[in-house]
Amino acid sequence: MSVLKQIKSAVKHHATFHSQGTDKNIFFFSMPRSGTTWLMEMIATQPGFKVINEPFNLRKEVVREHLGLERWESLFEEESLPKIADYVQQFMDGRDTDLRFFRYAPFSEFWKLRTHRVLFKILFVGEGYFDWFAEMFNGEVIYLLRHPIPVSQSRESLPRLASFRHSPYSQHFSAEQLAVADRVMARGDAYEQAVLDWCFQNAVPLRQMKPEWLTLSYEQMVLEPEKVIAEMVRRYGFEQPEQMYSRVHKASNSTAKSNGESKAVLLDPQKMHENRRWLVEKWAKKATQDQIDKTFYLLEVFGIDFYEKGSFLPKANYLI
Repeated sequence: MSVLKQIKSAVKHHATFHSQGTDKNIFFFSMPRSGTTWLMEMIATQPGFKVINEPFNLRKEVVREHLGLERWESLFEEESLPKIADYVQQFMDGRDTDLRFFRYAPFSEFWKLRTHRVLFKILFVGEGYFDWFAEMFNGEVIYLLRHPIPVSQSRESLPRLASFRHSPYSQHFSAEQLAVADRVMARGDAYEQAVLDWCFQNAVPLRQMKPEWLTLSYEQMVLEPEKVIAEMVRRYGFEQPEQMYSRVHKASNSTAKSNGESKAVLLDPQKMHENRRWLVEKWAKKATQDQIDKTFYLLEVFGIDFYEKGSFLPKANYLI
C-alpha cells in the first residue's frame, strides 16, 4: 500500500466511532452478481450502521490474516467456527483496526461518524448455518437470490466450486447429486459450472429457509422496490425509509462491472424507472436454449424450485 493510500485509509478508519448497541445486526447472505451492492447501499442509508463488505473473501490477504484460515474448504469445517466467531466479534468490538479493511470515506454518502449496529454483506460463507450467525451475534438474516442464468452469464471466476464438493458441505447432497456435480466439474463448460456453483450455494439455504429470514429476489427488488423497502422497514424498524427510496433509481458502486447498455439504464434515473422489466429480462437475449435446458436440469437435480422454466420471476410463493 502506497503512503498516500495509507494516509487515506487511516483517515477513513479514525473518522468513525463504533459502539455496539442493542439494535440487531443484519447478516445479509447472497452470491456475486446478484444485486448485493445495491441492497447493501440501500440499507447503509439508515442511521447507525457500520458496513462490513465481504468479510469472508479469502482472496483478500487481510481476510486470511485476521480470520486465520487459508482454504475455502475450512469455512465449512466445524473446528473453524471458533475462529469465525472471534473474527465476526472483532468487527462488533471495533478491533478491526487494520487499514486494509473496507471503510467509507468521511462525508461520503454512506459515511457515519458514530455507529452502533453492523451490516455484514456475506458472499462466501454461511451456507447451512445462517441461523448460527443470527443467534451468536444478535442478528437478523436477509437472503438475496437472483435468477441463475444472468448470474452464471456474468460470473468471472468460481473460487468456491471445488470447496462445495470437497468439504463437509457435500454431506448435504445425495450420491446422485454429487455424481452429476462431478460430471459437470470434469466435463462441463464454464457456464454449466457456474450454474452448478449457484445450485451448490443456494440448495441448502433454500431447504432451511424460515419465515424469520427475509428472503428476497433481485427481480422483485427491481420490479417492486417500494414493497421490498416497506417490508424491511416493518421488520427492522428503519428510521429513514425515505433515504432507502432515494436509492431505488440510483446505480450502485458496482455498476462498473455492467456492460455499456446496462450502464446507460442504471445511471439514468428516468431509464431506470421506465426499464425495470428490461433489467430483469435482458439476460434472455444472450441465453441459448442449451443453456436454459442445462440450467433447469441442474435446478431439478438439486431440488430447487425457486425459479421455474419459462419465467423470469421467482415462484409466487417466494415473493413478498
